Amino acid sequence: MKFSNALILGVFASFTAAWCAVVWVPQMQLGGLQPQVDEENADVYPIDIGGLARRGHEVYIANGCAACHTQQIREARISPDIQREWGTRRTVARDYIYDEAITLGSVRNGPDLASVGTAKADDSKRKYVNDPQWQYRHLYNARAVVDGSIMPPFKFLFKKQKITGERAADALDLTGIETPEAGTEVVPTAEAKALVAYLLSLDKSHPLKEIKGAAAAPAAPAAK
Repeated sequence: MKFSNALILGVFASFTAAWCAVVWVPQMQLGGLQPQVDEENADVYPIDIGGLARRGHEVYIANGCAACHTQQIREARISPDIQREWGTRRTVARDYIYDEAITLGSVRNGPDLASVGTAKADDSKRKYVNDPQWQYRHLYNARAVVDGSIMPPFKFLFKKQKITGERAADALDLTGIETPEAGTEVVPTAEAKALVAYLLSLDKSHPLKEIKGAAAAPAAPAAK
């Protein structure tokens, strides 16, 4: 009987210790994180995206984007993420405080998207990724804009329609065999618009006090 009681207590203690390590300690360390507020410059980060971008995150999850893309930039000393221009600094817990479903991802069949919406320098290898038209074209057929891409086409997020009056402002600029019939155009659906709004909202380049002084590594050609 004494052995049984000791075994039960041992098992209970093991589960309690594991729970504390996995749940309680991280909650104590990070659960109270708040946005960084700079009153002098009237700056707050992060900001809850809400609206169309929030809906786009749901589309992102529904279409399995996190299965091939991550949203976590690693430190320059252990990874070439910053050299690839995937971000200008490592990501930290504060970056995700408004995410109801955090899509960190674990596989990189495609590039990291943590800061895909960040404006890029003119000489950047990835300067077009924060352009809505580029994003629509990439979703429609990635291989048409990125040589050798293994990303599948998401043409079901678009629709073909007749042109009435002027051509739609967000109609895709398709060429070659993808050119729609005369008098028609291919435009993004509401889901595609939401998804692109979400992608363009991803900008984790804002300076944070917990990584103050972290220098970005020299830029190198971006990975495809």
